[in-house]
Amino acid sequence: MSAVSGAAGRLRAAVRREPLLPVLVVLLLGLSLAYHEFATLANLRNIAVQASPLIVAAVGMTYVIMTGGIDLSVGSMLFLAAAIETGRALAGLPTAAVFAVVALVGVGMGLLNGLAVAFTRVPALVVTLATMQVFRGAGGHVTGQQNIDLPARLRGIGTASLLGVPAPVLLAAAVALAGAFVFGRTTFGRYVQAVGSSPDAAANAGLPVRGVLVGAYAVAGLLAAVASLTQTARLGAVQPSIGQGYELTVITAVVLGGTTLLGGRGSIGGTVLGALVLTTVQTGLVFSGASPYVFDIVRGGVLLAAVLAAGARWFARRRDHTPRAALGWNRMELS
Repeated sequence: MSAVSGAAGRLRAAVRREPLLPVLVVLLLGLSLAYHEFATLANLRNIAVQASPLIVAAVGMTYVIMTGGIDLSVGSMLFLAAAIETGRALAGLPTAAVFAVVALVGVGMGLLNGLAVAFTRVPALVVTLATMQVFRGAGGHVTGQQNIDLPARLRGIGTASLLGVPAPVLLAAAVALAGAFVFGRTTFGRYVQAVGSSPDAAANAGLPVRGVLVGAYAVAGLLAAVASLTQTARLGAVQPSIGQGYELTVITAVVLGGTTLLGGRGSIGGTVLGALVLTTVQTGLVFSGASPYVFDIVRGGVLLAAVLAAGARWFARRRDHTPRAALGWNRMELS
């Protein structure tokens, strides 16, 4: 009896820690009952594979939003990284070298965002809106706005498997575990939370606020590039439309997982669950034959609710005369 009560207690603790977990379970059960084909191993495997690039990119976005920032350029970073992967300049390099170059390109794009946000007074929303156009334009220039087939040697990361587990799923799991470890067990992770909770207090405590911001955006850029490797490998080609609107899906996964837009509060586990819920909903809509625009409504509704919740929390702090955590996604005073 004690073993049963202990298991029940651990389950309750898990639900309190990640309230999205029962939502995902109910969603899977409901769709499985509604559509017999949904519960097949092949379909569940497909959901996991489809969610993998989103999980990878969303882990990076979690770090940015945790600092009180936002990154609207993640979809364009994914596109430019994919375009460079298929570019002529890397054609003769070994596969590992190609992946390393793409990762470095991602870090470079993230550093550009981070430096602009950290060392200017320009809002992160405006900075990344601008770089979103710059990166997408650069990707269009590299590809000539044409579909480019991916060489067979670069497709393994999206199509291979180990012990029956697809490589994209293994990669997403590794990124999530590493992201959670850094977030919860390292000085950088604690600094990210402190900066997001109150940049002024963090600066007064002697924390390297600018360095933390630059680091968070660099992580987001790196993981956007890593996500592009699996995304393009699965598709087998780089398409001009790849990554368009992806930033909204990534941000939605993060805020759905419990990370507040005001910064300072969130979890990698919640982000993973948010990505899985979104992918499951999207797959369920396909099974139901519903219009694909319904997914846009769901995604927009989640974002709207998150913005309203963040605004209500901000005004509650003002009313209570408590120190305000900077509204990092615009860094502007509200009056």
